[in-house]
Amino acid sequence: MERTPFVLGANLQGGEKMVTYPFDMQRPPRATDETWARIQRQNEGALRETADENLFRWLAMTYAHSHLTMTENHRGSCHTDDVTGGQGIINRASWKPVVGSMNDFSYLHTNCFEISIFLGCDKFPHESELASEWENNREALLAFIEQVHRGIKGVVRDVDGNLLANATVSVEGIKHDVKTGYRLSVILGLRGLIHIEACCFTMKFSLLRDHISHFWGKISQFRLFSL
Repeated sequence: MERTPFVLGANLQGGEKMVTYPFDMQRPPRATDETWARIQRQNEGALRETADENLFRWLAMTYAHSHLTMTENHRGSCHTDDVTGGQGIINRASWKPVVGSMNDFSYLHTNCFEISIFLGCDKFPHESELASEWENNREALLAFIEQVHRGIKGVVRDVDGNLLANATVSVEGIKHDVKTGYRLSVILGLRGLIHIEACCFTMKFSLLRDHISHFWGKISQFRLFSL
């Protein structure tokens, strides 16, 4: 993952029909980084939400609500009552915590936002059911993959046009910076003040809701100025 900087990922599982998002394991809060109000929302002071909670929920809902049957809760879930409240998504740490997941590793140590997709109650569907299962998931898979364009991407240069590596990208209000190579690709929420910094160079600009469509699928040139 260091050689190939993925920004979006999903693992496919069975036995349930829902989408889960990080954190997958409760993490102890750090009082210096988290507000008291946010800590209060966690059971026994354990941190379940990532700094990108809203974005993870958006990615999870994109899949669940594009799936043909995932949000149908009139029959409950596979084993118990519907724990997702009809939304088809849930924070994994608040449902069935798992230690050392790829989702948590990807979020904490790479630039990749990864979720878990539980495709259905039957882990081993019969051959005759595969066509219908594919139709249930086809549009949801495409809609999820399209979210890779939700953000900014391009090349980072200085004012003289020289490529800059190892730039740090920060979004105002989100305590989760990402690193880039010479190429920049970051999935973002709907808005925010973007700060890109590399070595002795910096750049700031505001990304508003209406700008998302402007950046969708486009490669941009980001020129950083000396500090």
